[in-house]
Amino acid sequence: MRSVFLSGRVSHSERCSRQPPRSPQIIAKTSLVRTHRARSMACGTATAELQYLKRLPLYTKEKPFQLFVPVDKDAADTRSTNLEFEPKEQTFEDIRGREECFSLDEHGFEIGVHPTKLSPASFGDREIVESRYFEEAREILRGVEGGYDEVFFFDWRLRNSATPKEEVMFDMNDLTTWLRPSPNVHVDQSPRAVLHRVLLHLPDKAAFLLQGRVRVINVWRPIDNVVEDYPLAFCDPSSVPAQDQVECDHVRRKFKGANMYFHFGAKHKWYYLGQQRPDEVLLMKMFDSDSSVKANSCPHASFHHPLSPANARPRKSIEVRALVFNYP
Repeated sequence: MRSVFLSGRVSHSERCSRQPPRSPQIIAKTSLVRTHRARSMACGTATAELQYLKRLPLYTKEKPFQLFVPVDKDAADTRSTNLEFEPKEQTFEDIRGREECFSLDEHGFEIGVHPTKLSPASFGDREIVESRYFEEAREILRGVEGGYDEVFFFDWRLRNSATPKEEVMFDMNDLTTWLRPSPNVHVDQSPRAVLHRVLLHLPDKAAFLLQGRVRVINVWRPIDNVVEDYPLAFCDPSSVPAQDQVECDHVRRKFKGANMYFHFGAKHKWYYLGQQRPDEVLLMKMFDSDSSVKANSCPHASFHHPLSPANARPRKSIEVRALVFNYP
């Protein structure tokens, strides 16, 4: 099943291919400007480490898992997780100046300019986020290719790179908790988990909604200031083979979900938006039931930028997770 898109709309790839070639003088000038900026700011092509799931023999006989509930100290198995990650270097291409060349259906992500009416402090207020900001996110999602007939926001998270690194058990139900940016390469929802989400949140409509197109799209933006370190990087899913993808169970007190983690691949193609501003919104696809589109999900992670200034301001961000439906 493929959604009916707006007729006459020029695709991202067509629009980029129609751009006239730049003269050598302009290219040289642009390169000089980018080089100057790269020496003083976290932008331009960069190489840094991400955390990938190790290729352990364990995972051939035991599924990866994470428990977000206390484990009885007298239990036969007191582990809260069996995940083991390893640092691997990747190169990240800055798409600044080429934002319009990328789209959800072709690459799994896209960038748009959408100023928010909320103050930075308002994002710590759950009532304000779930009323006023959800409405802003709803309007942003109206502009995605294919649009939607119904949207349901099932989760949102705040992140702050200044949050201490100590490993502590945090309350997953407290949505105002500031988490650290995640360096682990992942997709937030596995296909099985999306089905569970629809059945859980919309039980009366699930049978009807699941006959149409179902997507999970994250709406992500910086808060307060431009991103000076720990930018969110996104990977072209066409560069990630199936053997690099592993489902992991997430067990909470009231919900059992699952996400996808990834093994390292040298051919993974990574991008990010240098110096992303608070009015620049990143949309990332976590799932798409339409198998005819090129991109059905978008692996992502944050990285410490090697060109970040020593006095870089903390990266603060909010991500809103939405079930997006097109009726059959």
